[in-house]
Amino acid sequence: MELTQLSPRLGLIASLVTPGVSLADVGTDHAYLPTALLLAGKIRSAVATDINRGPLSSAAEHARSAGVLDRMRIVLCDGLALVAPDEADEIVIAGMGGETMAGILAAAPWTKRGARLILQPQSKLPELRRWLYENGYRIDGEYLVRDAGRIYMVMTARGGSAPVPDTAELYVGEARLQRSRELFGEYLRDVSRKLERISLALERSARPEDTERLREYREAAAGINEILTRGDDFVQGSADSGIF
Repeated sequence: MELTQLSPRLGLIASLVTPGVSLADVGTDHAYLPTALLLAGKIRSAVATDINRGPLSSAAEHARSAGVLDRMRIVLCDGLALVAPDEADEIVIAGMGGETMAGILAAAPWTKRGARLILQPQSKLPELRRWLYENGYRIDGEYLVRDAGRIYMVMTARGGSAPVPDTAELYVGEARLQRSRELFGEYLRDVSRKLERISLALERSARPEDTERLREYREAAAGINEILTRGDDFVQGSADSGIF
């Protein structure tokens, strides 16, 4: 598979990879991303990991047929458990929940010592952002892409210190870090509507934990609406964006 054949989501991730690096692709599935990057000559080498044997067999066959298997190490392991720090200048973790990503990084503390991270969580974005800031990482860029009717968020991060953002920014990212302004307003409106919809459902619950969640969701929605009122260049519209 070539770069031009990647889905919009994987295409955005590929565009964020620095030329000439060694790359670790965690949860590689069929290894479409590292294969395309090696074929294009954009990366020096790759290590592709997955926790399941089936996808890794497919990944090996895909890399072999593309003629790049000699530059890709394929590893059956959980996250980065069998990846050495010198194998990965940059690390892609995409297509899984934010809490799972946090667990992978927690088990590989060397990732905060120089490696650049490209993260594309499918859910639990607030939890992932909070974990990064509270555990010695800082986010330095956020990007949006539309793929099959859904807007995906991709973030880049590395080791470093930064204050934990406010509640709204944990849900949608800091506006100053957003590099895809044409989709940001649409994304904000969609997240705000989802928060309002869930809040209405939680109002009928008497459980203490739901009361706390309701407070957080309302605080986040109010903050997002404030961001929107400040941004007169945001695009109108709605989209499906899975952040919870």
